[in-house]
Amino acid sequence: MIKLSLCLLISTLMLASLAGARAFSLSKEGTTISRRGFASSVASVVAGSSTLLIDPSLTNAQDASIPFAPYKDDNCKFSINVPSEWVKTEQTLPDRRKIILYFKPESDQKTLMFIAYTPTRADFTSLGSFGSVDEVAQATILPKAEIATKQGIESEMLSAVAKKQAYYFDYVQEVPSQPKTHFRTIFSLANGATGGAGSILVSITVQTPDADYKSMEPLFTQILDSYQPS
Repeated sequence: MIKLSLCLLISTLMLASLAGARAFSLSKEGTTISRRGFASSVASVVAGSSTLLIDPSLTNAQDASIPFAPYKDDNCKFSINVPSEWVKTEQTLPDRRKIILYFKPESDQKTLMFIAYTPTRADFTSLGSFGSVDEVAQATILPKAEIATKQGIESEMLSAVAKKQAYYFDYVQEVPSQPKTHFRTIFSLANGATGGAGSILVSITVQTPDADYKSMEPLFTQILDSYQPS
């Protein structure tokens, strides 16, 4: 069975947000997803994603006229607009998985956009292979009751929607001694993008401390609304 877990997408998000341009390493184990391990492994890492939280004093008002630059991936057949002033960092892991980060200047690398690419096996032919948008939300974004109780995690799914051949999630998460963080994520699957029979699971996430979210929400909406499959 396939052993890649969606947790690698969100785990690299978590590590990248913490490390910024600093190098980091992930085990090559689990770089192919299994349906069986999909829910538990993703939930365990998403539960840790709240370590990305920062001091709410870093609130910055958004300028509606901020310029954008297009990010286009011809291989995975999608495009999305990114604020042109955000700082880009790209890393390739030893197993050739790619991660791309865009940090908002003067946010202490805590307000960011993250794109992760993870290869899957050929029997994952659509996002439906992982379940419906609601099933994926419950199995991956929201921690299991035992994990939440043990680690004191509080999570709330605000919306889970399927559109534009992708799954869209809007959620908040908080862990003890950390402020709450607001996440908005797109999952999509690019068939044949590996150059062989397999596909690539693409995860696009924007995040900011929840205390800053109202000021960031219009910009986040502009970014995610610009996503287009091609």
